[in-house]
Amino acid sequence: MNLEDYRREIDRVNAEIVDAVSRRMNVVKEISEYKKEKSLDVGDNSRQEKIKQEFEKLFDREELPKEKGRELGRLLIEIEIEEERGETG
Repeated sequence: MNLEDYRREIDRVNAEIVDAVSRRMNVVKEISEYKKEKSLDVGDNSRQEKIKQEFEKLFDREELPKEKGRELGRLLIEIEIEEERGETG
């Protein structure tokens, strides 16, 4: 492979990542509607911590820096909360 081939592969993987995040956000929207119907709070600190820990484990399993996994989990949670509060479009 040459550099352009590698870059095209990165572009394909990036598209897969965005697709996965989009699918995740669709579930977040459903959860948000459920929470509104049931008058539940947006944030759940224990659930958020579990998500961060799960990302740490997944990164560690793939021999990636687990602190970066935790950071990715935190970022996804931040996006999720903004969506649930109607702060993103």
